[in-house]
Amino acid sequence: MLNRTLLLSLLFLAQQSVFSQQEMRWDTHGIGFTVPTDFKIQTNNAEEYTAANDNLFLSIIPIQDENLTKEHLAEAVVEMAKELEYDVVDNADEAEMQDLVGYYVLGKKDGVNALLMALMDTESSTNLLVVIVYDDRSERMALKVANSFFAYD
Repeated sequence: MLNRTLLLSLLFLAQQSVFSQQEMRWDTHGIGFTVPTDFKIQTNNAEEYTAANDNLFLSIIPIQDENLTKEHLAEAVVEMAKELEYDVVDNADEAEMQDLVGYYVLGKKDGVNALLMALMDTESSTNLLVVIVYDDRSERMALKVANSFFAYD
C-alpha cells in the first residue's frame, strides 16, 4: 500500500512539473505571456524577443503598420503566413486573451510546424507578430502560449 501511494505521489509531481508555467514579460512593448518553466530567453531588445525550450521556439517582433486595424487583423496574419510561404488554411482563428486582439494560423514550412499570430493592443499602438515553432507533440502547448498573451502598462 505504501509503495502504491508513493508511486502515485511521484506520478502526480512529475505531471505537475511537465505542466509548470512561468510568466515572461517584454517590458519594451508592455507584453506578457506564459511559457513552460524550462524556457530560456535568447534575445530581448527593442526589435525582437526570443525564448525557447527543447520543444518550442517563440519569436516576437513589432509590426510597424499604421494601416492595420482590428477589422483587418485576421486577413493580415493569413497574408503574412502566405508571404513567408507557409502552408496554411485561408482563415485565421481568434486567440482568446486579455487586453489584446489576436488572430493566428497554424502552418508548416519545410516540415516545420509553426503558429503565426498577429496581435494588436487596443489601448496603444503596439502591434506584434508572434511565431511559435514547435515539434509534432507540442501543438497544444504552442496554442496555450499563444492564448496567454496580455498587455500591461
